[in-house]
Amino acid sequence: MSSDALDATIDLDRVVDLGYVGDVGLPHGAALLAFVNAVHLGEPALDDARRNLVEAVGDDGLTEAAATIAVFNGLVRVADGTGIQLDAGLDEFSRDDRTRLGIDRFAGAANTASAAPGGAPPVTIGDLFG
Repeated sequence: MSSDALDATIDLDRVVDLGYVGDVGLPHGAALLAFVNAVHLGEPALDDARRNLVEAVGDDGLTEAAATIAVFNGLVRVADGTGIQLDAGLDEFSRDDRTRLGIDRFAGAANTASAAPGGAPPVTIGDLFG
């Protein structure tokens, strides 16, 4: 993917809308979004989404997109499983966006005391590896 992607203004509201497939302000965004949604929803349309993404960004782009999805899924599972929470600065900085995007409704939000009522006591990276 080109460096132009880094300069894009991405419409996060459309990105998290599972019913939307189209321009999100990212080069090849429609093909990428269709692929991501198909992967996460386990849709039969995955083969079509994969073919369309290859046409848009090539085999290497498909591999990069699939690897990115896998890495993010793995990181979330590790963070949730170990109880890692957001540090105070990131918690405050991201609060409005997490609320707007509905992120705090996911189970892992309970790891951060401010993100969910009765959230877990603080666990830091130092606690885990200290």
